[in-house]
Amino acid sequence: MLAVTSIINNRIQGFISFFNISNSYFKKRNPVMTTISNIMKSVYIFLTSGKRLKMLKYQAQLARYRMHQMEKLIDENNSANSFGGNIINKYR
Repeated sequence: MLAVTSIINNRIQGFISFFNISNSYFKKRNPVMTTISNIMKSVYIFLTSGKRLKMLKYQAQLARYRMHQMEKLIDENNSANSFGGNIINKYR
């Protein structure tokens, strides 16, 4: 009878130990809150993707405009061109 109580006591202690470890894990790393946080971040990224796309389009357009400006200035100051040659760039 003593052996049976000892086995049951060991099983109960093992279960209590497992419960304490599980409880401390869930307190430290709350998977439910982490999942909710990840879902909220994903929704926010999805909702703000239009603004980001507009900003990227604007930046690409600005880069194209600046490249066009540089090419225009290079063409104006090109001595091989019929319009250019030895002109000092007063704008830049």
